[in-house]
Amino acid sequence: MDGRKQGEETMIKVKEEPEIRERIFAITEANKHVLDCGPATVMINAPRALMQLNAKAALDNLYWVLGEKRPQFKCDDRTLTDR
Repeated sequence: MDGRKQGEETMIKVKEEPEIRERIFAITEANKHVLDCGPATVMINAPRALMQLNAKAALDNLYWVLGEKRPQFKCDDRTLTDR
């Protein structure tokens, strides 16, 4: 049992496009320092690698909701991987 009465429906708040674009901008700005550098690896620079992974995943999901593809960042360029 999940605590709901029989027949009670759950309301899902749908975000409007401007709210989604605002969130995309906020994530991009907050993570610019890790998105605009080469891709990190967990073995070499774990904190930066995890920040890149989290930011890209959040952006991928938000762009997917909009039916768009996420723009590429410098950290997407695998030829620049930390060594």
